Amino acid sequence: MNASARVRIGVVGCGMVAQAMHLQHLAGLRDRFDLLSIAEPSRTVRDAIAARYAVPRAYDDARALLDADVVLAALDAGLHVFVEKPLCITLKDADRIVEARDRAGKVVQVGYMKRFDPAFERMLAELPDSADALRYVRVMCHDPEWVPFFAADDIVRGADVPAVVIDATRKAESEQVEEAVGDGSSDAVFAFSDAYLGSMVHDVNVVHGLLERLGEPLPVEVADAAWWAGGRSITGSARLANGARWDSAWIQLLDVREYRESVTFYFADSIRSLQFPSPWLKQSPTRYERSEADGAARDVRIVESHEESFLRELVHFHDCITTGAECRTPPEQARLDIELLTNMFLAAR
Repeated sequence: MNASARVRIGVVGCGMVAQAMHLQHLAGLRDRFDLLSIAEPSRTVRDAIAARYAVPRAYDDARALLDADVVLAALDAGLHVFVEKPLCITLKDADRIVEARDRAGKVVQVGYMKRFDPAFERMLAELPDSADALRYVRVMCHDPEWVPFFAADDIVRGADVPAVVIDATRKAESEQVEEAVGDGSSDAVFAFSDAYLGSMVHDVNVVHGLLERLGEPLPVEVADAAWWAGGRSITGSARLANGARWDSAWIQLLDVREYRESVTFYFADSIRSLQFPSPWLKQSPTRYERSEADGAARDVRIVESHEESFLRELVHFHDCITTGAECRTPPEQARLDIELLTNMFLAAR
C-alpha cells in the first residue's frame, strides 16, 4: 500500500464519540478513507447515520461494544483496528489483543487523541532528560459530560436497541469488571469501567507519555485511591522513583456547565502544564504553559494550536496502514494504563 491509498473502513457503534467526532472526520478525510459500513443495534441511529454519511451498508450487530471480542474478531479477519479507549476492561483481554495483533501482523491503534495534540507534543519535546528535578504531578478534571456542548438534535439517539442486546452488554460488562477487580455491582461497574477506565484513562495516558520521556520507570507504584458518590468522584495517587507524588482526580458534575482539565508537572526550576478544553469542542486549543524564572522576573511562554487531535489521530492511523509508520498509541500502552487504574481501584477498596 502507498501513502495515497484509500483505506476501506467500517465503524462499529454509532454512539456519542462516533457521531460527534470520528464519523465527521472520516467524512472529511475521503481522500484517505472509504467509509463502507456501520454496525449499530439501534435502527433509528443506524438509518440516520447511514443516510447522513451515505454509508452503503449498515448492520444491526454491534456485538457487545465493551467486549474485546470485537477487536479480536477483526484481527482474526485480517483487518487493521482503530479502537476507542478503553481498549478493554481486563488485563487478560489486553494481553489477548496484543497476541492477536502480533499473530495477524496488523495495526491496532487505541484512541488516545491527546497524544496527537500539538500542545502535548510541544510539552513532550521540551521536557528535561530526566525526572531528577520533578517534584510533583497534579491532574484535575471536572466534567459536565455533553449537555453544554450539544443541542437536542445534534446527536441521534435511539430508544429501540433490543432489550436482549442491552441485557447482554450490561451482563458482559459486569462480569468483566468483577473479573478485573472482584466487584460487579452497579456502582463498581460505573466507578471502574466509566470513571477510571472511561475518563481518567485519558490523563493517565498523557502522564505516562510524559514520564516515559523523562525516563521514569513504568509502571509506577500506586500509593492511594478513593471513589465515592456512586463512582462519580474518583482519585488516585502514585509514587515516582525519586519520591515525587502524582495525584489525579476526576469529578462528574452534571449540573455545572463548566469543563476543566489540567495536567501540571512541577519541577524544581519550572512549572509546565497542559489545559485541555472539552473534547467535544472542535478546533478549541489546548494551552501549554511553561513558567520559569528570568532573574527576578517570571518568564511565561504559552503555546496554543487549533489543529484537531481527533483528526490527526485518524491521519496517523492511515499512515500506519499505508506507509508502515510506527503506531504511537499501541495496545501495550493501553495495557499499562489499565494496569495502573486497576491497581488504583483495588487500592480504593
